[in-house]
Amino acid sequence: MKYVRVGKSGLKITEITFGTALTVGTEFDEEKRVSDLIDTAWNLGIRSYDTSNNYGEAESLLGRALKKYKREEYVVSTKGSWPIGETPFHRGLSRKHILWAIEESLKKLELDYVDLYYAHRYDPEVSMEEIIRTFNYLINTGKIRYWATSEWPLEALKECHKVCDKLKLEKPILEQSIYSYAITKIEKNGVKDFCDKNGVGLLGFSPLAQGLLTGKYRKEIPKDSRIAKSKKINYSKTLDIYNQNKKRIDKYLDVCEKYKVKAHYVALQWVLRKNIFPVMGASKPEQLIDNINALTVEIPEKLWEELENINEE
Repeated sequence: MKYVRVGKSGLKITEITFGTALTVGTEFDEEKRVSDLIDTAWNLGIRSYDTSNNYGEAESLLGRALKKYKREEYVVSTKGSWPIGETPFHRGLSRKHILWAIEESLKKLELDYVDLYYAHRYDPEVSMEEIIRTFNYLINTGKIRYWATSEWPLEALKECHKVCDKLKLEKPILEQSIYSYAITKIEKNGVKDFCDKNGVGLLGFSPLAQGLLTGKYRKEIPKDSRIAKSKKINYSKTLDIYNQNKKRIDKYLDVCEKYKVKAHYVALQWVLRKNIFPVMGASKPEQLIDNINALTVEIPEKLWEELENINEE
């Protein structure tokens, strides 16, 4: 497992980050099952772990699973801003909410600090100066080592960098966005170009488009799939993603089949080829092991050329 530098910062993470969204603490909460997954990730060389305060019990489960490992040997990130309650005090990027949210996350993770703390979606109701000063305060008090953004629009990122320069304060080192062969909006809306030009790292969540790029839904809906469990986990977007991107996904699967390469191997390498580092979850250890195998498989250059041509249609 390679280590990669996050943008222009000094932080290094493994090229694959283990993510807990929609699985740990949401789909299942058995401690042994979570521990087995984290141990598998660790044995595969993964040292970067991503969670959030709105992923059910994920923070608590991840924190307990990581306790056996030396704190300085891994990077853990969590997030604040996403609504987690009914009142205005349980959401957004106000100083009041973020200072409370980080303390709650640290308690659940049973940690003194997190390496990365995300402004989890942009909040237009809070001034950029307040957001920046709040996250810099957390850095200065040792609660976080770096700060980052997730799914921020281009104009907000531009304003953030401008205000950081004016105040001479630390900028976010990373933007985490949804990204896969099926969903390439950050290449179209200017976010990727901005990050590349300004030395901001990029992490992509849902690199397999929630399983749609594996081909497992092509003939039927598997019983243990996310679509089949949509009511249980209160999440129905996977089917929406397929319906919105059906033509592109089907053409992609046709190309993978033509070259006899596993579709999910291609999907993960596609993201890495774009210098975007995948945040990848798993429900089972064997699933995680198989996905990591993707990093070492040689894929014909002609396959990439055909996929790029589909991209231009």
